[in-house]
Amino acid sequence: MLLSANSEELELHQITDVKDIPAKAANFTKCSLADCDLSGFRFKGILDSCKFTDCNLSLTSFQNAMLQDVSFKSCKLVGVDFTLVNKLGLQINFSECLLRSCNFNFLEIKKTDFSKCELFDIDFIGTNLAESNFSNVNFNSVTFHDTNLTKAIFTDAHNYNINPLTNQIKGALFSLPDAVSLLECMGIKLKP
Repeated sequence: MLLSANSEELELHQITDVKDIPAKAANFTKCSLADCDLSGFRFKGILDSCKFTDCNLSLTSFQNAMLQDVSFKSCKLVGVDFTLVNKLGLQINFSECLLRSCNFNFLEIKKTDFSKCELFDIDFIGTNLAESNFSNVNFNSVTFHDTNLTKAIFTDAHNYNINPLTNQIKGALFSLPDAVSLLECMGIKLKP
């Protein structure tokens, strides 16, 4: 249902086809985008309180866009460079998503939810992920370096490679058997 739409703003709009987005639309407020193929789409302006569900966001650009309270559920995000977004008020969350070859370097994204996601070839270098939720995440070739993971949750997460000597992990929550990988970088071996 469209409550307000002009050439630059969409408010309270349900979008199921990229054709429903006006060519000049820059700002999205309380919009829900479901089952859309948004691959290669260029968002600009402000996305506030928006939800993406079952969308393909491969190679989507958020360059200079403000993402405030934006959530992605069951979406495919490939090659998205989140470092290009406007950092003011940045708040994003992911649930049950596939994220591949995405860049989160040097972002302040504390308390971000990545629960039940598949993360492949992702960079978290110099990223502040304090109190973030990585529960039930499957990691593959994910780089954590100089990352703040203080009080982050990794319960039932698999295949992560986190060096406690080069990342802040105080108060983070891990579960066995995968937590044993935290000892590998120190050359510590456990007897079965």
